[in-house]
Amino acid sequence: MSKFPEVSLIDPEPPLQAEDDSDFQHNGQGEAPDNSALAALHLAHRAVAKFPELTKRYQKFIGTAAVVSSAVIVLASIAVSRRLRTGESPDKILAEITTDEIENAGKQKPDKPNNGKSKTRPQH
Repeated sequence: MSKFPEVSLIDPEPPLQAEDDSDFQHNGQGEAPDNSALAALHLAHRAVAKFPELTKRYQKFIGTAAVVSSAVIVLASIAVSRRLRTGESPDKILAEITTDEIENAGKQKPDKPNNGKSKTRPQH
């Protein structure tokens, strides 16, 4: 049994969520993602679908269905989120993202949050 849940290759793009999530049915297994997280995940699925060789490397078979490991979706969402935080448009991200960027997204350490603090000590 794999430690990562699987994602089907049959429908690589998750259905779009409506802006009004009042009818969202929570499954009780954690927090419901907000609209920006859903948009980043959707973009990550599109980025992975762009590279057939990447999906083939992370492909597994469960019964007769071919699925992609969720690990590659997580890596793609990290790469996409980094670019979204710098202000890049989704179209630019899809046009410029590479398989190396996706596969190495988990190897980079995230920046520490600044929280508005400067590196120098305040003068009293």
